[in-house]
Amino acid sequence: MTANEIPTLTQEQREAFWRRWGWTPELPEAERLAIEQKWHDTAIEEIEAYGF
Repeated sequence: MTANEIPTLTQEQREAFWRRWGWTPELPEAERLAIEQKWHDTAIEEIEAYGF
């Protein structure tokens, strides 16, 4: 999530989306954070609006 972003998704929704990109709680922290930071709430909502 970006610093000024208001959370709009639940943690469960985020994790379900991140898993499509290889995210799991067992990944090394750096790999998990890279996915989480790339796919913040706004980015997830935008890509899902395009049907992904």
